[in-house]
Amino acid sequence: MKTKLVLLALAAAIAIAGTLAADTLQDQLNGTWSGNWTPAGGVSDAMTIQLNYEDGKLTGKILSPAAVNFTKATFNSKTRLVSLEAVDAASGKQYKLDGKIEGTEIKGTVTADNKTGPALLIKWTFFPTTKGY
Repeated sequence: MKTKLVLLALAAAIAIAGTLAADTLQDQLNGTWSGNWTPAGGVSDAMTIQLNYEDGKLTGKILSPAAVNFTKATFNSKTRLVSLEAVDAASGKQYKLDGKIEGTEIKGTVTADNKTGPALLIKWTFFPTTKGY
């Protein structure tokens, strides 16, 4: 009886490990991330970014507050640290996000021109259907 229980537990562990392995780095990073950042002494401001990780290279863009592509994007898979930079050509405003990806959250700091503050972005993981509405 104990042998069967151990074998069943081992089979379950192998099945779970296979499922976890299927969640690649690309799956974890790619997508839309939204949340906010609060400049020191300021009011919270919404922010949405799009990340794309392919062939070991991170690219993407800020969707809001300004629609601009990243001029620099780095990700360290061991430390999970991400650094993103963008410049809005129309206004000249410079954006920088330094953070750490923890599951479906990016926690870090945003600097927009000379204003810096904490940021929290959460990955979109649920996309409701609009069928029937």
